[in-house]
Amino acid sequence: MTKLKTAIRRLLPRDVTRHIYRWQAKRYVDSLNASRDSTKKTLLVLNHFWEQDIRALANANTEYNLVAIDAPTLFKGAKIHFRNDVQTMNAPYASEDEENRRRWRNECRYIFDLLENRFGVNLIISPSDRFYWIREFINVAHEHRIRTVLLDKEGTLTPQYYKAESARARTNSPYISDHIYVWSERQRRFWNMAGVADEQITVIGQPRSDLFYTEKRFDVDNLVPSVKPLVTFFSYHDDAYIPIDIVQREHVTWCRMKTETHDEIYRLAREYKDYNFVVKAHPQQPDLAELQARYKLDNLRVVGGSSLGNELIQRSELIVAFQTTAVIEAMFLDKRVIYTYWDDLLPRLEDDLLPFHRARGIRVARSASELRRMCAQFLDGDDSLFRFTTEELKARDDFVNTYLFKPDGHVCERFYESIRQSVK
Repeated sequence: MTKLKTAIRRLLPRDVTRHIYRWQAKRYVDSLNASRDSTKKTLLVLNHFWEQDIRALANANTEYNLVAIDAPTLFKGAKIHFRNDVQTMNAPYASEDEENRRRWRNECRYIFDLLENRFGVNLIISPSDRFYWIREFINVAHEHRIRTVLLDKEGTLTPQYYKAESARARTNSPYISDHIYVWSERQRRFWNMAGVADEQITVIGQPRSDLFYTEKRFDVDNLVPSVKPLVTFFSYHDDAYIPIDIVQREHVTWCRMKTETHDEIYRLAREYKDYNFVVKAHPQQPDLAELQARYKLDNLRVVGGSSLGNELIQRSELIVAFQTTAVIEAMFLDKRVIYTYWDDLLPRLEDDLLPFHRARGIRVARSASELRRMCAQFLDGDDSLFRFTTEELKARDDFVNTYLFKPDGHVCERFYESIRQSVK
């Protein structure tokens, strides 16, 4: 269906397509179920797969209209104006034809006016300004003297990402917003390398970590027939964190380790029916439907989206994962974690990845059979693998603090306190 829509879009005259997207944008804005208190200023939040952070902001909000927009829905018309390499940030945004960028800026003016007329806009909050669809919208907001601040959601930056992505950001999609809020000093240094001055960056911590203090949800219970102790595996893209040039040149992936991990979770779910098992796919993971079709049991579910991560971490008795922020969040919550680490690529790439294989206070499975043994030992009632010394627990906490500044339940309060002077 997606390929058919793409083909139809390419056949239609651009003016016809533009009017279709305008109609869709207006219909979407008109359909939004968001109220506006005329005595309050409005923060427009561009949701790009960060529902949990928005929920944390909403929970802490006491003085603003907080209007969350599904960005992929509202800005889908951008795709007809940009080359594929610009959309994927593999070419400089400025290399796109100037007339194409001007046309999209006009569409952003139309979208901005829709939002301004419906809600009023006093500040824009986004997870990034690197997306091709957002940059002209920010320029339009600046025309109206409305600032854009970033709440960067990519806080666990691998060493390779540090080097390659900071350079790519500086070259292909340089910073154009007004301020950035980040999780840690380590993340601040990334943005320094990307060309952003220190005074434009504030370290506040991870907004969604507030949810660990403010809510206890039970959405996971709706996934399965009966409530049981929970085991979660955080799945991932086939090429997650592999340097792009290596992927393009050699077509390498983590597929073997990833598939073996899925198979082990499935095998465990069949054997340990007193537990529920959830495979949590990345919000943009392309093989979600395939995994859901392949791994079906009463006590096993494969889920996507970006709203369940915190609940799964909080409610799980055991967490299995690879390169994901969930490992750090689970360490912070003193959860039992098994890190998968046996792919043939790892010796070559280990210095480019987050060093979970050297972290204290978690367990590392160096083969599929070792993962099976560790999980089975715990599920059989023996948790001795996860009893750590005081020294190991201190090292674990120090590791967490490298990536998460003050996960104390007050991150969003710090954000609101900081933006007050920016809300016009």
